[in-house]
Amino acid sequence: MLCVGGVLAFRAPARAQTDAPTGPASLLDLLHGETGGLTAEDVARRALDTSPSLDGSRSALEQARAGAAQAYLGFFPRVEATARYTRLSEITQGTLSGGAGLSQTDIDGLNALIASVDDPSSRALFDVNLQSQIALANLRFPVLLNQFAIGATFSYALSDVFLTVLPAYEGAERVVDASRAQVRARASEVAQQAREAFYNYARARAAVEVARAAVLTIRAQEAVVRANVEAQTVARVDLLSLEAQRARADVAVLRSEGGLAIAGEAVRTLVHDPQLRPIVIGEDMLAPLPDRDGDLEELVAQAMSQRAEADALRALLAARARSVQVAEAARLPHLILQGALSFDNPSQRIFPQQERFVETWSLSAILTWSPNDFFTGEQQARAATAQQSQTAAELVVFEDALRMQVTTALTSYRTARAALLAAQAGIDAAEETVRVRTEQARLGTGLITDLMLATTNLAQAQLDLASAAIDGRIAATQLERALGTDGPYDQAR
Repeated sequence: MLCVGGVLAFRAPARAQTDAPTGPASLLDLLHGETGGLTAEDVARRALDTSPSLDGSRSALEQARAGAAQAYLGFFPRVEATARYTRLSEITQGTLSGGAGLSQTDIDGLNALIASVDDPSSRALFDVNLQSQIALANLRFPVLLNQFAIGATFSYALSDVFLTVLPAYEGAERVVDASRAQVRARASEVAQQAREAFYNYARARAAVEVARAAVLTIRAQEAVVRANVEAQTVARVDLLSLEAQRARADVAVLRSEGGLAIAGEAVRTLVHDPQLRPIVIGEDMLAPLPDRDGDLEELVAQAMSQRAEADALRALLAARARSVQVAEAARLPHLILQGALSFDNPSQRIFPQQERFVETWSLSAILTWSPNDFFTGEQQARAATAQQSQTAAELVVFEDALRMQVTTALTSYRTARAALLAAQAGIDAAEETVRVRTEQARLGTGLITDLMLATTNLAQAQLDLASAAIDGRIAATQLERALGTDGPYDQAR
């Protein structure tokens, strides 16, 4: 801070890098843009390429795709392969008669009885019969302690394929559609944030140029008034008033440069490029804005058909309807087709058991129903119906909000367009007033307060022109986004 001629003057600290150009530029040149500079769409594309929030939306889309792929697997039968080895404990196996069998003493006694038979034929018959009975009485089944089982089963829920799997898969596909639309909606939001950040940076640049131009204008006026003071044709108090006005203008420069630094950092943050210095504006802010006609109802209908958020809600509503079908189907009986193929050693179907692998198969049709499933499905259907109603309500709420958004954007656009035309008409009058007041001050025929007021009005007119031009560009992008015509955004990777 310096003291010049008894008036406090402020000087900006030196900086290695700055957003503003080192030399003053014409405000009109700035608003028309520089060749090779950035446009709002350039900044929007860079923001889309680096946005972490879009990565999060893409992750949600990938989860939805995985859910749809999992639901698709329900169309295939369930196949299961098993292999089992079992070691059994040793046991004492009983005989066929259920007892411990005949002892040797019993056998000797029976043989003695047969030997006492006089008829040879009868004795031979009794002997054969005795040996057969002894063999049967002492017959024991083998005890196989090692058991092996290799098998495969498949189950196909025939009724569930049509009642639950199909609607569940269709619902999962609609969730994918909703997630894809949400990615587009998020991309539209990120792009709009980037555009508005760029336009706010342009506004801050314009404010810097206006503030610097005001300082130059006041300094030129100071030179004129100082010459008149030295010639004693103007009171010194007029010069002091101008010096005070220049000090305030110096402070305005510092404030506008601070706002420019903040606006520049906002752009660099959105595009994730800290080295983007300086940001050169390449878009013509004074390009004519076309008139937008159209019935409000038609515009709202257009927005509802094109906005990604509406697509997401409609797809989610369809998914909720499929969830209701799945929950209601859970109350019905289930028809299952089941087949099994096994290689067992020993096989349970062979008697007596043998120590070898035996191939067997089976086919079954199973009809099941559980009252537990019925009541559980009833409550699940209630919950799914409530979710469907909630999503339908959200769609109606969104349509109401969209109506207001379209109305606001359209009104803002038309107002900004009219303001731009008025500001362009007022800038010439303000410049001419400053020229006349400066000439009057040079000749000593005018009041210094008139000159100061004209200078202030010129700065305000310049700010009005810059604000109207930038407000028009922002309003145009907001209207396009409200109508859903700001895309397309192919960000669903």
